[in-house]
Amino acid sequence: DDRQNLLEHPTVAAAMLVTACRLTECDDIHIGCCVTPSSVVVPVALVAAQVANAARDTVIEGIIAGYQTMLTLGLAANGAEIVYKGVWPTYLTAGIGAAAIAAKIMGLNERQIRDAMAIAGSSATGVTGRIEAEPAPRWFVLATAVQSGLLAAAAAASGMHGDEAILGKVSPVWNPETIKLPEQAGLGAPLLAREIGFKPYCTSRQGLSATEAFIECVRRDKIDPASIEKVVIAVPQQYRGMIDRAKRPKTKSESRGIHYQVALGALHPEELCDIEREHIRADDPAMLHIMDAIEVVGSERLSKLYPKQWGGTVTIKAGGKTHEHEVLHPHGDPENPMTAREIETKLATMSRFLKRPIPVKDYAQTAQSLDLRAALPSLIDAVSR
Repeated sequence: DDRQNLLEHPTVAAAMLVTACRLTECDDIHIGCCVTPSSVVVPVALVAAQVANAARDTVIEGIIAGYQTMLTLGLAANGAEIVYKGVWPTYLTAGIGAAAIAAKIMGLNERQIRDAMAIAGSSATGVTGRIEAEPAPRWFVLATAVQSGLLAAAAAASGMHGDEAILGKVSPVWNPETIKLPEQAGLGAPLLAREIGFKPYCTSRQGLSATEAFIECVRRDKIDPASIEKVVIAVPQQYRGMIDRAKRPKTKSESRGIHYQVALGALHPEELCDIEREHIRADDPAMLHIMDAIEVVGSERLSKLYPKQWGGTVTIKAGGKTHEHEVLHPHGDPENPMTAREIETKLATMSRFLKRPIPVKDYAQTAQSLDLRAALPSLIDAVSR
């Protein structure tokens, strides 16, 4: 049985679950540090809990420790800035976060937990490289970081020790003058998990505000997509180049560029939840009409608001009129949160595009009861076939 075999190999199970979570591009994000923690925290906690046969409260403690560790480290490394300099903050913090989660759930003492994190920190560079050809190894290397974190926890449990000053030695993003291990994540620190936002559909968070602004503007002003002459999208300069790519996408990755996302949101909004993107509407005349009309520019005003706000402004010229709309806190941000019902609806919509449906109701009941371990066999089954 594939599921049982995977559960007997926890590092493999964790790697598969982490990869599956990140591949959706529907996960959460802390915009202050550009870390997407849940794709690491929840799979690692579930697998560690299975191995340790941990109680529910212990699992929850491990999850909180994971969020706090990854987000604190991401903020310390200035993740929202380094992400555009070739460092991926989630990958940077994943191994140390995984070590903290596993060590906590395994019941290690404080000294051992710190050793586990320090051992995992020896490979915390955050650099994955730029590979244009697909499939790229981005999600694979994230999975390997998680595996290293789990092994680091096991090493600490066996008595190995780590260098707590390691972070200042492995990567220039870790300033040894200001960061060791994250004491800021200790008792009395603000709970950073409260600042996490969710994506309402498959998108980069950088493109979400502009996509939502465009969709709302078209709906509010009843704009006929065929009448659109010009669309100017203004975003923070920090990520303008990232979203302004591939006007006519040919791959799943390219389809998450702002041109395709905006056109899809106007004409086929449900397909924003299609995480597979097996059928890209690259030759659809109506889609091409909108994609070709888009110009993406950097906004000095929005750039000054970054990273506290990842906003987007659209100006649409259609039928001889000009329409404008701005979104600073898109649906899913902590300031504009999604409800549990809306999250269920998102998963149900995603499920329509998958070969195997998502058991949305079962997952919702498990999450509401906080008996998260009950979901593990189903999750393993979902990603192993």
